[in-house]
Amino acid sequence: MTCDHLSWQPGNAYFFSAHLHRAHAGLLVEHAQALRLAFRVAQQARPFRIDAIVVLPDHLHGVWTLPAGDDDGHRRWTQIQAIFDRHLPGKPPRAVLRRDRSARPLWHSSFREHRILDEDDFHRHVAYVHQNPVKHGHVRDAMEWPYSSIHRTGRQEEVPC
Repeated sequence: MTCDHLSWQPGNAYFFSAHLHRAHAGLLVEHAQALRLAFRVAQQARPFRIDAIVVLPDHLHGVWTLPAGDDDGHRRWTQIQAIFDRHLPGKPPRAVLRRDRSARPLWHSSFREHRILDEDDFHRHVAYVHQNPVKHGHVRDAMEWPYSSIHRTGRQEEVPC
């Protein structure tokens, strides 16, 4: 499902994918520290748990859980994008943002999201997140990819067929 404004439900886990425009391929791993900072700042402002995440050169996938009673996942993602954009060197993205504060020139305007349905669905999506660098040919073993939460668990999950 691709949505411009996500229909988030409080206390639920969600799988999401966000992509950069092709012109910016490589930016996410080149500026992984800025992306990490953006997630940390957004979590401090509006807490959420990152269950799994992988950052590839031009896109990222994640599974996160919102706190009970909170349904504002869309604003979290918008904040992460804005913080990341502001911490990149150079003026062009910031100049565009000043004209239209909702525009994110680095990112595709919509991103995919899926509400996690049950425990099996959760494990399937976490495995997908962690195996994504292998799927795209960046590494042969998911544990080799440095921009992944797989290192927190220390084990690989198999992606079910």
